[in-house]
Amino acid sequence: MASTHTIGPDMLLRCCEYIALRKEVRTEDVAVFESRCSAGAELTRKEADALFALAYAGFPACPEWREFFSETMSGWFVETYARNDIDDEAARRLIAWLGGDEARLDAARFRFLMCVLERASHCPDDLLAFARAALMRAMGVEKPAPRRERLVV
Repeated sequence: MASTHTIGPDMLLRCCEYIALRKEVRTEDVAVFESRCSAGAELTRKEADALFALAYAGFPACPEWREFFSETMSGWFVETYARNDIDDEAARRLIAWLGGDEARLDAARFRFLMCVLERASHCPDDLLAFARAALMRAMGVEKPAPRRERLVV
């Protein structure tokens, strides 16, 4: 997948590194991300991994971050790995990116998961169980959702 950059080839990665040092996502950071992703530019796997790492870190973030991350990354995930029909392998990859079976999702990652589920025409039962369990943990209910089998990542 070729990448067309509107802000320079490594700007998004450098911005992610700077945010990790600063430990805060600001509005101007999201503007850089949006500039990189505008005009149909596709993210590279390395760029997507860097954005997932920021979301996983759970740094304080401006309101624009949650919307950017959930919308942009859900579209990227479905297009790159699922083509609207999420298979078991794509579900395992997604669960791993979100922190594994026992992950406590922050608002950006939870919204991302919901956007993926909305965009997908089919999802494996394990991914739906993961989403249900994440919602239950967010609500303070610790009983895990029943699963067919434990996913190995």
